[in-house]
Amino acid sequence: TDYFADEAVSAIEANRNRPFFLYLGFNAPHTPLQASRADYDALSGIQDHTSRVYGAMLVALDRGVGRVMQALRDQGIDDNTLVFFVSDNGGAWYVGQPGLNAPFRGWKSTFFEGGIRSPFFARWPGHLPSGARIAGPATHMDIFPTAAAVAGAPAQPQTDGVNLLPYLRGEAQGAPHQRLFWRSGPYRVVRDGDW
Repeated sequence: TDYFADEAVSAIEANRNRPFFLYLGFNAPHTPLQASRADYDALSGIQDHTSRVYGAMLVALDRGVGRVMQALRDQGIDDNTLVFFVSDNGGAWYVGQPGLNAPFRGWKSTFFEGGIRSPFFARWPGHLPSGARIAGPATHMDIFPTAAAVAGAPAQPQTDGVNLLPYLRGEAQGAPHQRLFWRSGPYRVVRDGDW
């Protein structure tokens, strides 16, 4: 996690004078559960070893995100950079953390809310209002058309995603998607509105 943050900061510094796209896929808190001694020791109040390692991984993730955001400020491009913070799935059952996805049912690799609901934040100071919320689910598919709109690229009607900017700015109402579809192996799932 620290290495990925180091590399991201270097990429921001190297590209500060031109448009860039940075995909930063932190793996924390994914397995294998590993943490630095310093992060582990900082959580001495957590007695359970697995919970403590998991928490220490979150400390490292938080520090890494903070370093990236600070690099944007240090390079003077914070107000001109759209940042998405997302996860690809809910927590996994095999990390040994019961209730990890509470109050939602299910885990990673399931199509219950605990498996598919995850954080999705967008930040773009001066361009998006602070605290804006979208009235329905957004997906990873929405990142491409949103980033393309920011870059001034023409809309691509063949993409499945939706430009989220009008929803985040309050220019469009309702949910960006009426229906969402998932599939994995023999499983097929449809979400239609709240069903």
